[in-house]
Amino acid sequence: MDNTEIIRRFERVKATRTTVQTDWDVIEKFVAPYRGRMFKDSTSEHAVEWRQRDLYDSTAVNSAQSLAASLHGSLTSPATRWFSLGFRDEQLQDDVEAKEWLEDCADQVYYALQDSTFNLEANELYLDLVTFGTGAILCEPKEAKLGEFTGVNFTAVPLKEVFFEPSERGVYSFYREMKWQPSKIIDKFGEDGCPKSVRECMERGDQDLMTIVFCIYPRQRYKNADVSKALSPSRRPYAYKYILKETCELVGKEGGYYEMPAFIPRWRKTSESQWGHSPANIALGDILTANQIVEMQLKAAEKLIDPPQKVQERALLGDLDLKARGLTVMRDINQIAPLLTGSEPHIGDNRLEDLRMAIRQYFFVDELELKQSPAMTATEVSVRYELMQRLLGPTLGRLQADFLDPCVERVFNVLYRGGRIPEPPESVKESGSEVDVIYLGPLQRAQKTDAVAATERWLMLLGNMAEVMPDLLDVPDPDAVARESADALSVPASMQRTDDEVAAIRKQRQEAMQAQQQAETQKTQAEAMAAAGNAQQGGMDEQG
Repeated sequence: MDNTEIIRRFERVKATRTTVQTDWDVIEKFVAPYRGRMFKDSTSEHAVEWRQRDLYDSTAVNSAQSLAASLHGSLTSPATRWFSLGFRDEQLQDDVEAKEWLEDCADQVYYALQDSTFNLEANELYLDLVTFGTGAILCEPKEAKLGEFTGVNFTAVPLKEVFFEPSERGVYSFYREMKWQPSKIIDKFGEDGCPKSVRECMERGDQDLMTIVFCIYPRQRYKNADVSKALSPSRRPYAYKYILKETCELVGKEGGYYEMPAFIPRWRKTSESQWGHSPANIALGDILTANQIVEMQLKAAEKLIDPPQKVQERALLGDLDLKARGLTVMRDINQIAPLLTGSEPHIGDNRLEDLRMAIRQYFFVDELELKQSPAMTATEVSVRYELMQRLLGPTLGRLQADFLDPCVERVFNVLYRGGRIPEPPESVKESGSEVDVIYLGPLQRAQKTDAVAATERWLMLLGNMAEVMPDLLDVPDPDAVARESADALSVPASMQRTDDEVAAIRKQRQEAMQAQQQAETQKTQAEAMAAAGNAQQGGMDEQG
């Protein structure tokens, strides 16, 4: 696409978002302060609102932050390993060499994520999801030579700057509207890569913000390109440009991506809209009501603390001065008295508490918080995580499909092209099996632990019943139990023997047992023959 076409499509996408931005501005004000007003001009530092005095009740703010933190800690905790990789081909699952290669790949991807800004930016994404219902994050490789890997960077883009055209697989084209000073533009692209208007502003010392549109769009002619090997930026399936909005001039050079680097997950999909909705959208009525009740209570309390005054007509000779050491001239001191309005701030307490409880329920606060008590048992933790899975199941599935799966796949591909992923074994190449991301967060671990516990209970039950019905022990498959339990508990493949090794050990054990049985049989036969010989010799002695 040429620059003019990009700006035209950007303006069209931007115009379709004005309706939903009205609600987003209210959510930003009362649920996610300092995330950027959608309709507010932000061309200077003075435009930032550092005093959010219209916010009187912070229940929604705290609840949203708690839910975002719970998602980060449960799905992508920086303290624990939260994913692994697995083959769809069941035969490869039993191939120790293939599993070791895949575990090595998972290690490389995990360490790349840990070395990047993923943990810093992911929580910002979760906060946008639980408040605005839509979030955006970019995964870009660090600048390096062609085919060289130096790491990846993640950027959680403020929703105010995000615009996109959707596709069946996620994002078709991505737009980001940014406000940059001329000095920043020149520092990033160099003087040779900047339009004349930017250089002239820099020469005049003019630091007014200029609008830059960053666009990522597909190149149809290269959509089937082989992205497993290094390609020049101009031959990659996705192109990107920085364009000066006012003049439609290109800033810097056109670049390229192997995969779409922008991920835009949504909390819930909204019917007939590409933008999602969140708990904040659903709870907005209660949030505004609670905020208004607190505001009214504060005004009522103010009247009780510093009540208005009443005086008779012409009782004052001047203005009523109620400040410290204030002087008021009066005809009669007995003609001035406090005006009691009869306001009772506590009347709304019950209603306010109900609203706060409802807001916390919208954000699942009571269900997701674990008790801060030493009496919290492992079973209770498991039950709580199971409850969390039921409450957030649809959202977790959407996050995995729209964000985590493509994120891990993207980093894997970047590592492979950079030579950090070893060549797969022949068995993997021949099978052509697809690889799935297996999540190991607390929710997933709780589910897998429950499966192992169920297997253990089943085996114990069979053991007890086998005392009466021994044939029941023929039902369980020992090898299947061992393999499935190891997979459920994420036991490394290096700790497990291959099927051939297990067969060899069993064959050796069987041969040893057969040899021992044969030796015992021969010993028994020899003893029997010796006993028979002794008996025959004793009989001959008696006859003699």
